[in-house]
Amino acid sequence: MTAFVPDHPLIRTPDQFGGLLRAQRKAQGLTLEQLSGLSGMGMRFLSELERGKATAELGKALEVAALLGLDCFLVPRAQSAAGKGQSASDDAG
Repeated sequence: MTAFVPDHPLIRTPDQFGGLLRAQRKAQGLTLEQLSGLSGMGMRFLSELERGKATAELGKALEVAALLGLDCFLVPRAQSAAGKGQSASDDAG
């Protein structure tokens, strides 16, 4: 089986996901206010999402990612380069 080797950072926490969204928004020169207008989502939601709010609505979070030109992939850890060498206890947490 061939390992999936990502070209981009591994995302395992809401903080990491939100940070990536923020970085992409800023790279595109957008303010939260502009993104709010484009997405139809409130600035408070977007700000909380970028700060890694764990209870943010998944569907909306994925919409924001897509609007910013980001695709999300889920890859079995056994097939990812990041999953090589992890112990079973890493998966339990």
